[in-house]
Amino acid sequence: MDSHKKQLIDQIMTLQMQVQRQMRDDAPDAWLALNLTIAQLKSLFFINFEEVTNSKNLAAALGVTPPNVTGIIDRLVEHDLVSREYNQLNRREQMLKLTSRGRELLTELKERATSHYSRLLEQLEVEDLNALVQGLKALASAARQDQDTAASKTS
Repeated sequence: MDSHKKQLIDQIMTLQMQVQRQMRDDAPDAWLALNLTIAQLKSLFFINFEEVTNSKNLAAALGVTPPNVTGIIDRLVEHDLVSREYNQLNRREQMLKLTSRGRELLTELKERATSHYSRLLEQLEVEDLNALVQGLKALASAARQDQDTAASKTS
């Protein structure tokens, strides 16, 4: 990689971190008001991503044992963020999924970030937005290619 390209990449990385820091520092109240531990929040994101999962998969994702996950799940159920249902095929296994309240919470957090990002973009001139669109299209294409390459290596 030539030095000019490396300088541009370093500058992009620095600017991206600066934007993320500004956005994060602007809205800590939403995160601080959650009244959830980091493990509970990670669990919510994992369950949302999986749509339906069980304690064993959640424990593996968090890097803890299934008994350690029981307390986390109990609190999320108490807060009406997650529901537990017994698997019809295996009554010992509980299936976990987000409740409507859990989905609303994650949607609200996402919408706050999206709204803030949109406000920032509205401040840009049209030519800057066009340049950003072109750059993001190229980045999305590179991400797809990288994902395809990684998938072909695992198959």
